[in-house]
Formats: sequence, C-alpha cells, structure tokens
Amino acid sequence: MILFQREWRGSSWAQPRRALQSLGLFAGRAPSFEQSGSDFLAELASPRARPAPAWRAARYTDGCPALFSGWLDNAIELASELGIPGASPARVYAESYARWGTQADRRAIGCYAAVLGLPDGRVRLSRSPWGGRSLFYYNDAEVLLACSIPRPLFAAGLKQDLRPEAIDRLVTMELPHPEESLFQQIRIVPHGSEILVEPGREQTVRWYDPLDLAPVRFKRDADYVAAAEAKLEEAVRAAMAGAKRPGFALSGGLDSALVCAEALRHVPAGERLPSFTFHPSTDYDGQVLPGKFGSDRPWVEEFARMHPALDPHFCDNAGTDFDDRAEQVFAASSAGYPARVLGTVHHGPMREAAVQGCDWLLGADMGNLTISNSAIWAAPEFLRRGQWLELLRLAEGQVGSAWPVWRRIAAQGLMPNLPGGLQAAIRRAMGKSDRERNRYANPFIRQDSRLAAWREEEAIVNNLMTTDRSETRAAYIRANYDACSLGMELVHGHEQVFGIGLRDVTAYRPLIEFCLALPTDQFVRHGETRRLARRLAKGKLPEAQRVNRLYGEHNADWFQRMSPRRGELRQAVTALRDHPQLGGIIDVEAMERAIDNWPERAPGTPEEINVLRFYLPAMLYVARFVDHTTGRNQP
Repeated sequence: MILFQREWRGSSWAQPRRALQSLGLFAGRAPSFEQSGSDFLAELASPRARPAPAWRAARYTDGCPALFSGWLDNAIELASELGIPGASPARVYAESYARWGTQADRRAIGCYAAVLGLPDGRVRLSRSPWGGRSLFYYNDAEVLLACSIPRPLFAAGLKQDLRPEAIDRLVTMELPHPEESLFQQIRIVPHGSEILVEPGREQTVRWYDPLDLAPVRFKRDADYVAAAEAKLEEAVRAAMAGAKRPGFALSGGLDSALVCAEALRHVPAGERLPSFTFHPSTDYDGQVLPGKFGSDRPWVEEFARMHPALDPHFCDNAGTDFDDRAEQVFAASSAGYPARVLGTVHHGPMREAAVQGCDWLLGADMGNLTISNSAIWAAPEFLRRGQWLELLRLAEGQVGSAWPVWRRIAAQGLMPNLPGGLQAAIRRAMGKSDRERNRYANPFIRQDSRLAAWREEEAIVNNLMTTDRSETRAAYIRANYDACSLGMELVHGHEQVFGIGLRDVTAYRPLIEFCLALPTDQFVRHGETRRLARRLAKGKLPEAQRVNRLYGEHNADWFQRMSPRRGELRQAVTALRDHPQLGGIIDVEAMERAIDNWPERAPGTPEEINVLRFYLPAMLYVARFVDHTTGRNQP
C-alpha cells in the first residue's frame, strides 16, 4: 500500500505522521517513509514486509518522486527497453511514463496503482485497467492526499463522514459509484484512468476502452486451445514469479482447477503446492438448488489424486458466518458492502494459507470471464444470425431451469433483441415485472421511504443481485469491466486482516483481452457451454469434473450456520428501529417477521433463499458498518 501527501502552499492542516501510523495499523509497525520538501511518501510493501532501512521513494525525470502499489509483470522487459535493468517497478513505471506518456499504461502489464510527481508541479494518479489496485484521494487548494485505502486519510485529518447517497446505495444494493467513495470529500481513481492533479483541480483521462479489442481468429479449433494454453501459462508464470511460497484457492469447478493444474507444472521437482478449499459444516443436510452442487471437497479430493504434487487443505465453514471478522474488515478497508455477506466463506482459505506460511494466495476469480466463459450473450446472437439449431441446442442443454424449451428461447433469445419499451410491455402483460421486482429488489426497504422507488423496474437493471440478464457481448464486457473497478479496497483489507497477499491469476490483462475477443462458438457449440475450458481441461482434470455442468454453491450451508443465531439476529434487527441513518428506510417489522417465521428446513426457491440468506444478513451487515463508521457501536 502507498501513501502520498503534497502540500501545495508549503503547509496545511494534514497530519502525515498520523496517516503513516494508520497505514501500518495491522502490520503493527510504521511503514517505510520519506519526507522531501512539500512531499510525504510512504510504502507498506506487503502485509509481512519489514520497513526497509533508509528507504527512499523511486525517482525519475528531474528527481520527481514515484510510488507504486501492486505488480508489473513485464517490468524486466520494460526495464531492458528503457536501459535501466534491475530497476524497481516504481522506477520502471515512472520512466515508462516519462518516455511514452499515457501509452506507458498500454505497454504495462500488471495490476497496480501509482502516484507520480510531474516535472511541471502537477501530480499524476493512475490505476491499471481490469481491477487495478485501489487508490483514494482528497485534493483542495492546500493539500493533496492519496492512499490505497481511506483509513489513513481520516488519520491525516479528514472527517469520516459517510455520504448519504452512499448509504442509500448500500441499502438498495446498487453498485458503488465508480469515482465517489463511500465518504464525503474522498474520491476514487477509476481503473484504466489517469488523473492529473493541481491545487484544487483535477482532470480525469480514461485511456482504456474494454471494447477496443481486435478479433482473435484462427483456421482450426485446435489453434484456439493452443493459444489459450499459452496465455494461461503466461499468467501463471507471472503470478508464481512474485511468490516465495504460493498457495492456491481451489474449488471443485473448472476455472480454478485449470489454473491450479497449470501452476503445478511450475512447481520445482520434489516440492508441493498447497491448496485451500472451504466446504460446508458437518451438519449440512446436502440440500441444494437444481443446477448446483453443495460441496467442493469431493471434487478437489479427486483432483488431488490426479496431481500428487498438490497438498490439499480443507477449511470447514463452521463458525464462519456472514459477519465473520466484520469489524476487522471494516477497520482495514473502510468498506461494508452488502455482497460481502456471501463471501466470508473465503476467510477460511485465507486464514489457513497464512497459517501454513504462504506469502501469496492465488486464485481464479475472473475465470468465468476468461477461460471458463459461458458466453451468456450467445442466445440472442444465435437468433440474430439465424443459427436456429444452435439456439435450440443451447436451450435444451440448460441445467436447473424449470422453463420449457420454447420459453427459454423466447426469454433468452428473442426478448434481448426487442426494443426496451416492448420488452417492458411484455413483462407487464405477463406479470413478470412484479415477480422480478420481488426477486431483485431489497424486500426490507420501507414502502413509505425515499428509497421505495427502488422496488420498481430499475432494480432489475442496477441491482447487484441481478445475475441472469441476457446481454450482447459488448454489454457483457462493459458491465464486467465496470464491476471490476469497484470495492478493490477490500483486497487490501483482507490482506491486512489475514496477513497474506492475494492475487487473481486470471486477471492477467492479455488473457482477459484474448478471451473476450474469441468467437462465440469457442465458448458455446452444439449445446456445450464453457467449451473452451472443457477442451483445455482434457487430461488435466478428472473426466467427471471436466464434463460436470453443475455450478458450486458457496454458501450451501447458510441455513445451518444462521439458524442457531435467530435470537441474536432478532435482537440486532429490533435495535434498528431508532437507527439515525437506517431506521426510516429499513422495514424493521418485515425483518422481524422473516426471523419469527423462520422455516424448519432451508427454503427451496431462489426467491425465498435470497430473502433469508442474503437480504436479511446484508441489512444487518450494512448497519454494523454504518455503526462502526459513525461510532454508534462504541459504549
């Protein structure tokens, strides 16, 4: 993580030493820092790194400073081209900008955020595309503050005041704002962008366009597989190069197993690669929705038998509920996004990997965007192109859908090709609008509140729970790119809490751009989905896993974990009645009824499950975050 302060007028109200102590809060020590003229610069290289003696920030043109957070996978190649072999990533990046300007970011391959002092006195803030490391900033006529996370900015002197509209977004489940943080006065550097900062003014340049892709075309099917294997090998080699003792977050699906199989090829002879997999608690009853499987463990055990160099570790979900380590995560990241209640099952692998001495935990979170893409845009594309047989086979092969084939074709192939107004009219005529609204809009918003409008049609479009939209390829790419920019402070937060570096191998930009430029039939053909991944997996995954069409349900045991806590949850809900920020918008009575009518067995429909598994704990999680931030939870 990095911290930068520039005093535009020689002195200001900001307290950099306090910010420095805050940056090192979870490390238990102050990070490396340098104070030079009007600049204060600090770096915390990793959760376990010790301060470098006599550390100095990288310098480039005219002695201007450079800070860099993250990794630069082609640093060696760039350094050679620039004539500075062995230079640090910060200096390589800075010298690249000095020579090539914004084109330097196009040449750079990595995941990063950077701060550069410019020769003309301005400061340049930047982030790489596709989820670059987070960077927050405050700027006025006196001072510029920039940091990987918000917490040190508060320590420097800014007030920790939540934006009212940010609270609304948390409650309605609307995606976070791409440039405004949760807090007043603090802004976010968008990924794939640069911001040129001067006293009291900023200019944002979004240099990256995720749709600017050159189509990838080969003569033979086998050529696509070979090219994908080469890109995946690049991504794995880059990730492994930065780790002394890597571990791998492994599931029973296609994407993480494919990446892990490639990683095993890079493990030195005689050594083993530790993997970490969460699984349901022992009292889990095995109930799961159609199209899903409840436990990754059996699949990982079979995979391990096929790969003796794998050292599998399994983490029981027992005791890791939706609010696991909530206050620690709030303090580390200054974030309390409601979707996090579905992600705490990943705490077990992070915790265990750190215990086993791993310095990095690698994963494949963007696998479904890249090598394991299912091309959800395929159905409307097949209809537009008159590929009727492909459309039929795709509809027939769907797993877990209760709809007849004709309705799948109408909903997924025809509807997305109709004008928006006509689509809405058809939904209203079928009564579908109400059903979708109930499924995707937060059922615990008061009908008489200012947020009641979010129980209307726009909830279907903007709600983060809306995961089954049929889209064009361009809309799919844009939506995923926009989502990648958001909430990245949680990565820094989890690294601080668990003391381990986190890296998504499949977030390697050349791999992303390659996969998104492939023809649709490389992902879907003759009713077979995720076709690229299944071909890549031949001989690398057990055959049953390679052809499995089910998806893993990461929170299959939510009912067993939450049921014993009903009394505790009921008390927490009742306490929201007089909540100063949430009491007027959250329907406390509805939440109480949901707990009072708790079923004896887990519900059997997605709509019922979402109410209890997601919306109920999400509102409690948001409330805890607001209380943590405002100090309301303090005695």
